[in-house]
Amino acid sequence: WRMTASGGTAYKVPTFNDLYYPGFSNPDLEPETARNFEASIAWGGALGEARASASATGWHNRVDDLIVFQCDASFVCAPQNVDRATLEGVTIAGEFAWRDTTVKGSINLQNPTDDATGNLLPRRARTYGALSALQRAGPLTLGAELVAASKRYDDAANTRAMAGYAIVNLTVEWPVGKGVTLFARGDNVLDRDYEVAAGYATGGARIFGGLRWAM
Repeated sequence: WRMTASGGTAYKVPTFNDLYYPGFSNPDLEPETARNFEASIAWGGALGEARASASATGWHNRVDDLIVFQCDASFVCAPQNVDRATLEGVTIAGEFAWRDTTVKGSINLQNPTDDATGNLLPRRARTYGALSALQRAGPLTLGAELVAASKRYDDAANTRAMAGYAIVNLTVEWPVGKGVTLFARGDNVLDRDYEVAAGYATGGARIFGGLRWAM
């Protein structure tokens, strides 16, 4: 077992693009300041021939002048400051490995809100997570991953909703020599239509491959 707790402060200045990028900037942005607290508990050990681990981490962050990217109804976009925001939640994660099979997952349950309005911060979901599995099959390593997120809003007023989504990704790796591995990856293989920013498609199903070499 392991237990941890931490607290701190943070300071973040706007980037050059935040301040001056043509058509998508705001030269009046203020720096962010934050107070952050986090605590976690984790376990890891053997379960017969298998190994497993699990953890839960909670956090509470208060941010003044949080920098968020916002678009109005006419899709005029620029970064803006949120006077006071609270980001709090918990992350639950686990992993299980038995022989040639490994399964792991995590879920985030959070409440990222604008303190003045109680609205969700733009483009942030209350719930998101991932579940993945790796399987050795001879020289091959096969992988599958499910990634999902709940409903979000594209604007600070929470009037432009973006539906939740779940996508499936697949991978395969094949070591062909000392330090040399061929790999292929398919993202969003079910060709789901979803958005992480309103009005911008994510590209649908994609597949790519390559060769990895390590000395």
